[in-house]
Amino acid sequence: MRVVALISGGKDSCYNMMQCVAAGHQIVALANLRPAENTGQTDELDSYMYQTVGHHAIDLYADALDLPLYRGFIKGTSVNTGRVYTTCQEDEVEDLYHLMKLVKDKEGVEGVSVGAILSDYQRVRVEDVCRRLNLQPLAYLWRRNQAILLKEMISSNVQAIIIKVAAFGLDPDKHLGKTLDQMEPYLLELSEKYGVHVCGEGGEYETFTLDCPLFKKKIVVDAAKVVVHSADAFAPVAYLRFLKLNLENKGESSGTFTVNSCSCEVSCHDDDIFPSSEEDEPQKNIPVIWKSLKHNSLDFTKMFGSSGKSLSGYQWFSGITAHFLPSKGKNAQEAAREAFSSLQANMTSEGLKLKDIILVHLYMKNMKDFNVINSVYVTEFDLCPPARVCVETLLPDGVLFCIDCLAHKYDVATDDVLRAEKLVMHVQSISHWAPASIGPYSQSIKVEDSETYHDVTAVCGLLAVVVISHLPRDAAIEWHVVAVVDDPLQRKHFAMKMLSEGFQIECEFVESSSASCASISVRLSLISPSTSQLHLDGPLHDLVAMFRQAVEKLSEDCSASPLSFRAFFKEDVFDAETLQTGLQEYLEKYLGKKTPALILVPVVDLPGKEVIHITCWLS
Repeated sequence: MRVVALISGGKDSCYNMMQCVAAGHQIVALANLRPAENTGQTDELDSYMYQTVGHHAIDLYADALDLPLYRGFIKGTSVNTGRVYTTCQEDEVEDLYHLMKLVKDKEGVEGVSVGAILSDYQRVRVEDVCRRLNLQPLAYLWRRNQAILLKEMISSNVQAIIIKVAAFGLDPDKHLGKTLDQMEPYLLELSEKYGVHVCGEGGEYETFTLDCPLFKKKIVVDAAKVVVHSADAFAPVAYLRFLKLNLENKGESSGTFTVNSCSCEVSCHDDDIFPSSEEDEPQKNIPVIWKSLKHNSLDFTKMFGSSGKSLSGYQWFSGITAHFLPSKGKNAQEAAREAFSSLQANMTSEGLKLKDIILVHLYMKNMKDFNVINSVYVTEFDLCPPARVCVETLLPDGVLFCIDCLAHKYDVATDDVLRAEKLVMHVQSISHWAPASIGPYSQSIKVEDSETYHDVTAVCGLLAVVVISHLPRDAAIEWHVVAVVDDPLQRKHFAMKMLSEGFQIECEFVESSSASCASISVRLSLISPSTSQLHLDGPLHDLVAMFRQAVEKLSEDCSASPLSFRAFFKEDVFDAETLQTGLQEYLEKYLGKKTPALILVPVVDLPGKEVIHITCWLS
């Protein structure tokens, strides 16, 4: 990929360039924004977005790299400072947009190197600019452990000096001009004592890079002076103003750049994750019969369902299906749009909107259709989309995909009224943190329920939905968790087990310490291979009856209601329509108005001798 590097002169933007090269990208240009000449702040601008101290030396920095440099002036200010950035012409972010558009037009770049480590504020705004220009941000330092990252920079021969200090424990007279190598032990000490960010992500210090393996020549500081911005007794703020610099040739060996293996490229093999054993060998087809067995395929047109709304505002929707038969003249995009229209209509009937969805399960018949489906999916959600897991599974012919989703009503807080705040992390930059999790979905969403009484806020529960980010690029799985903040030592655990007509049913359930949510897992396993036909009616009855017992046990001191009843079943064992009919009948019989949304997921295999695995979340 042809890449332009956003540079400030500091260590982070420099090391991210090295990571881009290590990942196989080509740095073809540099870009930098500097203070406008009429601001009166020629050395450093007070900016939320940009490091400007040391900007006078950026031309020399470009000469050292032997790359074309594009520069622009920071004319705007920090106007739109919210969590989500929307275009505002007076904002300094728009200066970056115009600069990036110029570079794209001139150099034909496809990606942008960004040195962001921790700042969501900067990342969100750079990603917005890249989205509008169809550029891919590359932020390989994002969310890296700062102590490890600093050590890595030093060992990779990034030679940078401290050019600004602004934190307790950092002394202008002692520390300005010192190298990273010299400062590392002291920065680690300050981090341990006072919580100082080792890489300066809290604004504690700024750096300027004099040399790195990408430089053709190195920068030498001949003269500089200390400028004191604030002579605070505890945390003085001061910076170096370069007076004279020059470039020096490097030795032949000093320019060698060794590329280490990238964690994003690690390959996963099935044998590494699932070691084979005789016990886990796939079971042969087991004859299972219902008393009134019908061999018709599952009618996915009648599968839509939803749970009731929990006391804390959560509701699960299931069975949203895209039907696609090319012979009938409908294309995949039209089928996808119809499915989302159906989802929207059903949510509207419950007083909800698509923006209220916090988690989506997208089951596809064939991953070859992913790009087409994704092109429609991306148009349905705003800048804060729900978390999503996408899986290929054994759907019937004529079904393009099925969706189930968890929604939560997002209400604006008013005095003396229950409020819920949704916090979204939607990272679009390619990084080591999320090499395989970039798309029209958030990596995590947190929902915080609280009650406000006369300016005193009591947190009742914090729910987090997280897509596991650190998977290799070629990972064949996606993984997510739904978590709640509580005290693990105060959780309540229960387990039950019973035999039922040749099957074993096992149930485990756990209740959060706040009694605000719970989870139930039920497994139906074949005790031993059978040559005779087995009746499913009894085991399904007993499975749902045990599930009801678990719900009742939890209800003794927990007000949570079951929202989803996800049944993973071996597709070569069960007739799907029979399974759906039986489960739905017994769920409605035993749970009535508390019946959760039923979700059927056909799978090739399950652990051990399991033939059905049920998971349920209660809120």
